[in-house]
Amino acid sequence: MLFKDDSTFSIQNSFKGFLFNSVEQIHFQSAGNPFYSFILFEEKASVARLRMTLFIRNSEAYSPLRSPFGSLEFDENTNIQDINYFFKELDKWLVSRKIEKVFIVSYPYCYNQKHSEMVTHCFLKNGYFISEYDMNFHLQISSDNFEKKLDPAARRRYAKFKDKFQFSIEESPDIETIFSLIKENREIKGNPVSITPEVLGNLYYSFKENFKSFLLKDGETLIGSAFGVRVSENVLYYYLAADSYGYKKYSPSTIMIGQIYNYCLQAGISIFDLGIATSKSVPNFGLIKFKQNMGGIVSLKLSFEKILN
Repeated sequence: MLFKDDSTFSIQNSFKGFLFNSVEQIHFQSAGNPFYSFILFEEKASVARLRMTLFIRNSEAYSPLRSPFGSLEFDENTNIQDINYFFKELDKWLVSRKIEKVFIVSYPYCYNQKHSEMVTHCFLKNGYFISEYDMNFHLQISSDNFEKKLDPAARRRYAKFKDKFQFSIEESPDIETIFSLIKENREIKGNPVSITPEVLGNLYYSFKENFKSFLLKDGETLIGSAFGVRVSENVLYYYLAADSYGYKKYSPSTIMIGQIYNYCLQAGISIFDLGIATSKSVPNFGLIKFKQNMGGIVSLKLSFEKILN
């Protein structure tokens, strides 16, 4: 196999990749920053067996630039020797471009445990170190009723209030209203809002096939919202979830998660990714407890860094 720069994405992958590493997402993320997409190329088959895209900013390389993860993806026939060869060739390119640091966020282990273990081994083998080690939580979708997964106290609350409010999936949601709820929710918790309503609207409508807008209302009042991002055929990512502080006693988030769980079951999705409950490896114990009470299963989400001399 050959190491090759395929930044035009002219060569098709031999595998079904995650949304955040798709050519459309790469262009959306770039925002004018240069990027390079590197592959291991099987010449006979004219396909990319492995691919990773790096964004360049000053003398540093990032994967991703603006999404939950980037890293490298590959097919089932790619082995550790192939990945090690890829990293050695990548190092040569990085040194030739005078890149000083590389930052890579990998996908949660639950997405593909075998590949995650291979990637982690190869990162460490090739001089990278783990810079962040986050705790990611997901629900494994099965024929089991969502209520069975809940902690007893959460189960009682869910059973009491699950039919009190109106849940919907909106094709053309009011982005401004949703953003206001997100902003209110983040400010109460002392967390920054990392997106503008303009960028959120652009993101939603640019990737509408992969985004679902889930809403929970009390009459005309929006009390809960979340976006579901179809990262792959099997994975739905819980994105920008928010609920109204005034309705806290009803736990709108639990109702939302239960409804989205049912959506996943109907849509043939096997992993409902609730996201991380840490920030730069620092645990948020309240969030950890909440996600555990939802029946969340923990897995690692690792970030890697390398300093090039």
